[in-house]
Amino acid sequence: MRKFKLLTLSVMLVLTGCSLAPDYQRPALPVPQQFSLSQNALVSAPAGYQETGWRTFFVDEQVKSLIGEALRNNRDLRMATLKVQEARAQYRVTDADRYPQLNSDASGSWEGKLKGDSSSTREYEAGLNLSFDLDFFGRLKNMSEADRQNYFASEEARRAVHILLISNVAQSYFNQRLAYAQLQIAQETLENYTRSYAFVEKQLLTGSTTVLALEQARGVIESTRSDIAKR
Repeated sequence: MRKFKLLTLSVMLVLTGCSLAPDYQRPALPVPQQFSLSQNALVSAPAGYQETGWRTFFVDEQVKSLIGEALRNNRDLRMATLKVQEARAQYRVTDADRYPQLNSDASGSWEGKLKGDSSSTREYEAGLNLSFDLDFFGRLKNMSEADRQNYFASEEARRAVHILLISNVAQSYFNQRLAYAQLQIAQETLENYTRSYAFVEKQLLTGSTTVLALEQARGVIESTRSDIAKR
């Protein structure tokens, strides 16, 4: 003999607790769309500038390589990315509580008889449980919104770290390039001053200049050498 039992679908409606969270209204911020640099000039950010990727913005292949390496290996950026993923997961869990939850379960049993009795008993049970919280007072909605805003804040923090890292790498690279160019100019200037000193020295031998002019030429050379040493 076999017996079958099928549990009927049950729906549990739970009235959640009251929420006293006020309805948030975003205030109007007194921030102008444009900032005046002078009485007759107004500047504003060009449309679409935020969408410009750094690979498009920078032309130098070397600085692109350095930025890419920094983004792959920066610990602060990795931590910020993990926080974004954690906040996203928490938001999904909280937001899911606002919707119906369907659970299922099944079980079975078999009972044998004594030797010589061919009859046996088998039982099967299956069930579905649908639960749904009626969020009359907005508690779940407010919790979901709070986690959503936390997720957005984490994403903005990650973007800030991302942009700052790119900026620091690019600034360091171009500062180094500028310092190298200035050093090259200073060395070329020293060579010119050295040739000029030799010319003034010959003029002194012929009596067409003074010792003061020669000393001034030597002073310029020493000053340039000192400037190069500081670099």
